[in-house]
Amino acid sequence: MNQKRFFSSFLKVRFTDQGISPVIGTLLMLTITMLLIGVTAVSLGGIPNPLKKGLTADVEIEFIEGGVPNEIRYRENFITLAHEGGDPLPLENIQIVIVGQGSSYTGVVAHGGTIVNGDVQVIYQDICPAGKDPHYATRNPCIADGYWSAGEVIVLNGDDGFGHNSTVKVQVGSTTNTSNNFGFQKGTKVNIKIIENASHRLISSCNANVIAAKKI
Repeated sequence: MNQKRFFSSFLKVRFTDQGISPVIGTLLMLTITMLLIGVTAVSLGGIPNPLKKGLTADVEIEFIEGGVPNEIRYRENFITLAHEGGDPLPLENIQIVIVGQGSSYTGVVAHGGTIVNGDVQVIYQDICPAGKDPHYATRNPCIADGYWSAGEVIVLNGDDGFGHNSTVKVQVGSTTNTSNNFGFQKGTKVNIKIIENASHRLISSCNANVIAAKKI
């Protein structure tokens, strides 16, 4: 008899409104919290993370030597760039943009083409050997592993883009139909930017004055 009374009292304690209400309230709060977390995560999913790390590198110009025809030929223009620290740069994801005073050729060499002088913009769409003069790969054996790494230098040349299907594009002022070869005037300043292709983010920027090249 006493056991029945105890069991009956236990049920009354466990199932009163006062016992159920706090439990339901807690469950509701947890459910609402989880929903809010989910909505926040979805809404922030498309926002770039400012803390996300991109490629970093310190690239400097060791020297630029060159000139413009008829003082010097385009193939006698050389730019040496040194990777002085930071991430290895994957060749297909790096763009080099060179800006300065100089010239390029339009039309077919020796067949009615002309030299155009002015503000020159040279864009290496990538730094892979493909789409460039064969001498580019010979001058830059360090990139055979697919990366431009700290401690390595690459050498660019005024004839790197000369030929079909070039990945080097040269514009002089508003003239875009050049032969994709280039030369920069001696004594002028040239700016070079290293850009990450995927994000178009600036990795490094440097300037140097063009010294007169010796004829080869």
